[in-house]
Amino acid sequence: MTLHEIEKKSLQTEAPVVEAIFKAEGSKVIAIGMKRGVVLHKHTAPSKAKLLVIKGEIDFNTENQSKRLALYDTYDIPLEVTHSVEAYEDALFLLLLES
Repeated sequence: MTLHEIEKKSLQTEAPVVEAIFKAEGSKVIAIGMKRGVVLHKHTAPSKAKLLVIKGEIDFNTENQSKRLALYDTYDIPLEVTHSVEAYEDALFLLLLES
């Protein structure tokens, strides 16, 4: 699935659209599309990860803080910290995972 297809599909559902777009030994890139107000429920990062917003705005929420990330913002996701993500606007972002 292309980024355009992920974005388009995300606007037609009330759930996050999650798709691996690249896999290689030791790394993976996951694209996530979310319509405004959609929540990626609480979870923890399975490995070292960086988030990169490529459309819209999202709120990265932990128990102790909320961080608004907008177009081209990056964020190093802390390991073993429970978090959720909510689309403040229609959003598309990438997770760069290292295994």
